[in-house]
Amino acid sequence: METVRHMALGCCVISTVAGMIRIFWPENSFAPVINAVLALYIITAALQMVRGTDWQSLVTELYALTEEEPQGAISYESYGRQLGQDASAQAIRTVLNQAGIDAAVQIKDDTCQVTLLHPKDRDRAEAILKTSCGTLSYQIMAGGDAP
Repeated sequence: METVRHMALGCCVISTVAGMIRIFWPENSFAPVINAVLALYIITAALQMVRGTDWQSLVTELYALTEEEPQGAISYESYGRQLGQDASAQAIRTVLNQAGIDAAVQIKDDTCQVTLLHPKDRDRAEAILKTSCGTLSYQIMAGGDAP
């Protein structure tokens, strides 16, 4: 990491000096000479930075970074599973709405729980869920008492 810091510091110094020269000597008759000197300075500083870099150490550090397992790595399996369940619930909600069935749909403990607004829709909802749910288990909860 020290090598990377060394290179970054060199780039910062080069950029700072180039900016200061541009600020203190804006466009004037010496602009071509200043640009040539500035270019030579940048080339000299860059060569010094490259020459002073410990490339073997840099390569070793970069390889070590790729081999290390991040501490406290976050597992996205549960998040992906939750997204899948949400998508399934939304799809079932859409199918029921297209059939004219008002229902609340949620997935709990890997089971799709459908709460019907009208109890008379139970048979139609059961038929739709049988064909739409596939391997997802479902449960029709007692519906509301709406007519």
